Amino acid sequence: VDDILELLGPLIDNRGDDSETGVFWLKMKGDYFRYIAEFERDDAREDAKSKAFDAYTEALEVGKPLDKTNPLLLGLALNFSVFHYEIMNDRDQACEMARSYYDNAIADLDKLPKDDYYRDI
Repeated sequence: VDDILELLGPLIDNRGDDSETGVFWLKMKGDYFRYIAEFERDDAREDAKSKAFDAYTEALEVGKPLDKTNPLLLGLALNFSVFHYEIMNDRDQACEMARSYYDNAIADLDKLPKDDYYRDI
C-alpha cells in the first residue's frame, strides 16, 4: 500500500501547472483509495473513504481549466460518481455528478472538430 503512495506522491507534487497531469495522478490516487475502501472495514474504511474523496475533489479543482469534453476530466467525473454510488451510498449525488458532466460535455461537442470525437481510440 505505502509503496504505491510513495510512487504517486512525487508525481502529484511535481505536476507543475499541467492540469491534465494533475487530474491523471490525483484520479489514480482517488481510485486507489476507493479500491481500498471497497474491502476494508471500520476505521481503515473510513480513512480510505476520506482520502479517496479528498483526492477526487482536488482532481476536480485541478481540472477546472480543462475543456468539458476532456476525456481525463470525464473519466474522473465517472469514477468519482462511482465512488459516491458504491462507497458513500449516495446514489443521488452519483447520478447528479455523472449527469452534470455528461450534459456539459454534450453541450460542447459541437465546438470540437469532428476528428476529435469520431476517432477510434
